[in-house]
Amino acid sequence: MKKTIELFRLELFENISFPVLTTKVKAGGYGSFESAALDFPEDTIDLLKILIKDKETVFFAKVSGDSLNGIGIFDDDILIVQKGMIPKYDDVIVIFLDGEFFVKKFRPSYKENSVELKSIKLKSENPQYSDLYVDENSDFIYWGRVTWNLHKL
Repeated sequence: MKKTIELFRLELFENISFPVLTTKVKAGGYGSFESAALDFPEDTIDLLKILIKDKETVFFAKVSGDSLNGIGIFDDDILIVQKGMIPKYDDVIVIFLDGEFFVKKFRPSYKENSVELKSIKLKSENPQYSDLYVDENSDFIYWGRVTWNLHKL
């Protein structure tokens, strides 16, 4: 069974604000105890402002497969994909290749002494998968750059 990426559009146009602690949560090291008053945060954080830069050009994509496990992108994760962003080397991108959507790392190669693309390697981050290659004969559409990965712990 072939697995594909499902794309979704953002239809909610309201702010989504949640309380946030006024201090950072330590992931290492030791220190003194924080004030008990911090149990009642007063600040809020608007998830849409952080996650979404342009509601008109953002899509959500549900991942199918495990070819990017090595960089923390897992089966059933939800990616936030921003269209219209020019990809840079090693960006995680969503592409449409030979009739299917894929998410891979972007590895372009250029013609000698030129900024003209020669080919694109779409790198997997799981040794069980081969990389994909795009050249001038490929049926290829760059869809967008992945800006966030949401997955359940």
